Amino acid sequence: MGAPTNLASKAFWEDDYFAGVTLPSRPSMDYPYERTLAGALTRHAPLARGQSVVEIGCAPARWLVWYAETFGAAVTGIEYTEKGARISRENLVAAGIEGDIRQGDFFTGEVDGGAFDLVLSLGFIEHFDDLDAVFARHVDFLKPGGRIAIGVPNFRGLTGALQRWGDHSFLALHNLDAMRPRRFRGWAARHGLDLVALEHLDSLDPQMIRVTRRGPAVVLLPLDRLRRARWTDRVNHGLFSSYLLGVFRRRP
Repeated sequence: MGAPTNLASKAFWEDDYFAGVTLPSRPSMDYPYERTLAGALTRHAPLARGQSVVEIGCAPARWLVWYAETFGAAVTGIEYTEKGARISRENLVAAGIEGDIRQGDFFTGEVDGGAFDLVLSLGFIEHFDDLDAVFARHVDFLKPGGRIAIGVPNFRGLTGALQRWGDHSFLALHNLDAMRPRRFRGWAARHGLDLVALEHLDSLDPQMIRVTRRGPAVVLLPLDRLRRARWTDRVNHGLFSSYLLGVFRRRP
């Protein structure tokens, strides 16, 4: 069977997504998405010093920097674009972090015998057509007793409607079925994993919506200012929150 089809081109990542990255790059606690995600990963997917994490689609490796600095983790990244791998290596160096960035195809590269305590995958799986095959490949990298953390934007409900209004072409790069909580429950049952956390994060966050039209930008501006208030971190629901995180644990 061939590899799942990627809905986003390599040019999208190299010419668009990586544009403007400054090094060293770390998650910013002033950015609501990164602040709430850091809190959720601390609660549900922490590591002990020296434990290992591999991030799938890691560029620019800011979350690997965070895991190294927060938990003392040994970090590895897998990145299929040449530019993304280069930026990731440069970011680790700029942050003073030792780590391994592997440039290559996630679906055909070596697995290392399921050697990682945590498989981290943020904004990756939803860009493919065959979600079940992509999730199964994540499991290949996992140690017994280890965890998988899968995060996806939640373009269902209000956030998706705003994204469709702001830039419909961007929405087309995403498989919206990856954003259904029942998908996460099905993956857990199919692979004999415990689903230790499944929660919506980041409330309604205009910064997570790509806007290329003036009208939506004007409407979202006051919502963006409101979202910067930290009390809004706690206002979450599947109908409007901008992110979904699931954490799975493989039994020892």
